[in-house]
Amino acid sequence: MTDPLMHTERHRSQVLKALLWITLIGGLFFSVVNALNGNNLLAALELTYGAISAYMLRIIDRTHRLQLLTTIYLVPFFSIMILAIGQTETIFAVFAWIQTIPIICYMLLGVRLGMLSSVVFVSIGLWAFSQRYWAGNWLPNLEIVTNLGLASLLIMALAHIYERSRLINEKRLTELATTDALTGLANRVKLAEVFERERAHALRNATPLSLVFLDVDHFKQINDRFGHEVGDRALTHFAKTLSQRLRVNDLLCRLGGEEFAVLLPSSTTQLAHNIAENLRERLAQEPLGLNDEVLPMTLSAGIAELGKDGQTLDELLLTADQRTYAAKRAGRNQVVAWDEQPALHQA
Repeated sequence: MTDPLMHTERHRSQVLKALLWITLIGGLFFSVVNALNGNNLLAALELTYGAISAYMLRIIDRTHRLQLLTTIYLVPFFSIMILAIGQTETIFAVFAWIQTIPIICYMLLGVRLGMLSSVVFVSIGLWAFSQRYWAGNWLPNLEIVTNLGLASLLIMALAHIYERSRLINEKRLTELATTDALTGLANRVKLAEVFERERAHALRNATPLSLVFLDVDHFKQINDRFGHEVGDRALTHFAKTLSQRLRVNDLLCRLGGEEFAVLLPSSTTQLAHNIAENLRERLAQEPLGLNDEVLPMTLSAGIAELGKDGQTLDELLLTADQRTYAAKRAGRNQVVAWDEQPALHQA
């Protein structure tokens, strides 16, 4: 699963590529046409912009500043459109390009900037058109400008609705793909995504990063005795209880079954051990209430720290998992942070 922001960046990069190719081909064609018509200024601008488009096509896959590149492209692009509308040597049909402004703005700039840019450039385009074609008989010209304005407004509204719906649906699909349906926690896909970001931050700033592997003790017995419905309630209770004891930047996720993990940014092994002990004690103090009895719950946990126990998520999970099994072998209801015999707690 990719980050939604990265997905949006790729989407906008593909749109910009298509626009650059069209600009390159169109710029070369219309520079020749305008030169033949004697409009040397517009011909020179279109030829220059075609060359700029060719250069942007070479660097677009390497740039880390797509927003800046897009802005550098769009402002002259729309300005040349409006200049062409105001030129008496150009034909009436050049206004058709103004109709593309809302679509281009929303697809490349998003909802807010897209709306602002559309309003500004479409308004200027309509004004330039009215100044060029306005004649003595004002009523027919008013009708033409009004029709063009309403058509532009309709395209802007449709582009706004489409882009807003696309972003909402993309966010919803991302949440569904990265959330555990039963507990509402992040799943392993989300853990991998957040780990890569936190790992880069830890390496860049020389800060610690730890991972806690958590396993519900005797979960099979809970399922066998009470059934899967109570087992699901136990997992939900586990997730809710532990979530209340974590810091804002900590990430609790369900790996699958009764296995969970907590990613702890800016946490050494010792701090992670203290946090895990706090979680263990909290869970032991808050049994799951059933109809006619309470169900005590405990956990076993293992800890791994970035650098000391591995460099990748898989390496940290493997080490933390092994220490969790060491805790279980020692009698469960344990937290193991180092490769040594843990202190015993009553399971």
